[in-house]
Amino acid sequence: MASARKNSIIISEEEYEVLCFIKEGIFGSFTRLMNQEQRDEFLKTKMVNQHKIPYALTFAPSSINKKTLEHAKTQDKLEFICNDQVIGHIILESKFENDKNTNDIFRPNTCLIEDFGEICISGEFEIYQNRIKTLKENFEKIKKRLNPSNITAIVSSFDPFHRAHERILRWAIEQSDLVIIFLIESYENNGLSLNLKKRCFDVFAQNYLPSSRVLLIPLHNIKIFASHLNPILECALAKSFNCNKLFVGQNHAGLGMFFNQNRAFTVLDDFAKDYNIEVTILPEFVFCDECKMIVSTKSCPHGAHHHMKYHGDSLKNLLRLGIIPPAVFIRREISALILSELFPNRFHNKQNIYSNLFPTHGILEYRSDKEFYEQLIKLHQMSYMV
Repeated sequence: MASARKNSIIISEEEYEVLCFIKEGIFGSFTRLMNQEQRDEFLKTKMVNQHKIPYALTFAPSSINKKTLEHAKTQDKLEFICNDQVIGHIILESKFENDKNTNDIFRPNTCLIEDFGEICISGEFEIYQNRIKTLKENFEKIKKRLNPSNITAIVSSFDPFHRAHERILRWAIEQSDLVIIFLIESYENNGLSLNLKKRCFDVFAQNYLPSSRVLLIPLHNIKIFASHLNPILECALAKSFNCNKLFVGQNHAGLGMFFNQNRAFTVLDDFAKDYNIEVTILPEFVFCDECKMIVSTKSCPHGAHHHMKYHGDSLKNLLRLGIIPPAVFIRREISALILSELFPNRFHNKQNIYSNLFPTHGILEYRSDKEFYEQLIKLHQMSYMV
C-alpha cells in the first residue's frame, strides 16, 4: 500500500462509499463528520440534530495516514485519495482520540473494516464524483414522472433470486406506486457477484413485472448493509429516498422481534415513528405441497413437513455444484443465467449435444450456454412421461 502524501488521506473504496452516503444525507440530516462533542452527545442520546441515527458519524482514517494527521492543523484542506485518485477533501475542524468502543459508521459492530487509526477527524467535506448523488438525482426524475403517493423499499441481496422474492415483490407492487429495491453485495465466499444478481433481477423484471414501477439500486462496495445486522440502517436508507414503506423479513438478523400481550415489537418501532415510515414485517414464505402454491407460514394450516423452504444458501450450493434447482424454487431463466456464468465453456461439444437432443427446426444455429441450460430445464419440467 502506498504511503499518504502531504495533506492527503488515503481511503479505501468502502470508506469512499460511506463518505458518499453521509454527504447525501442517507443517515439523516447530518452531512459532515462529527467532532468529539457531537460524538459524546450521540453516545448518550443516539441522536443528532434531534434525529435518531444508527451509528456515530465519526471517522478515524487507517494507520497509514498517521503522520499526515499528526501534522494537520485546524482549517487545513486534506484531500481524500482512493485508488491513487483525488476523490474529495475535508476542511479540518478538529482532531480527537478514537474511542475503540464506539460503533461508528465506518466500523459497525460487525467490524467489517480493518486497520483503524487512532485519530478521528471532523469537519465539512466534499466528494467530487458522488455516485449516490447521481442515483438520487435519477430517482428524483423518476419520481417527478410517476408522482407516486406510496413508495416501498426492499433491501436485499437476492442471493440467489428465487420464487419467494417474486412473491414479496408482487405484494409490494400491489400496495405501492413505486418499489425501490436496494441490492446489496454478497461478501460470503460463495456469494454471487453484484453484476450477476442485477442481471438476474433484470431478466425477471423485464418479463414479469410492470418495470416502470420498479427501480433497482445496486449498492457497490458498501459492506455495512451486507450482514443485515442493523435494520435501522435500512430504514434510514429507505427514508432518504422518500420511501414511506419498508419491507423487512421476520428472519432479519438484527430485527430483535419480541412479543408483549400478543403484539409484536421490533427495534424499528421507535425509529419508524420518528421518521414517519411504515415498516411491514414479512412472514416466511414457503411452498406447501398440500396447498400447491407459495404461502406464508402464518396463513398455511399444514405443518412444516409439507413445506419446501426457500433457503438461499442451499439453493446457491446446488447452483455452485452445477445442479439445476427445481423450477418451484427458481425460474429456469434465472437458473440458466447463473449456471452459464458459474460454468463458462463447460461443454466442449455443446452444439452437437444441443442439435442431437433438442428440436432445432432444421436450422443449425449457435446456441449459448444460457440457451442450452434453458432447454435442459424445460425438459426437466415436462411431466407427461412421469
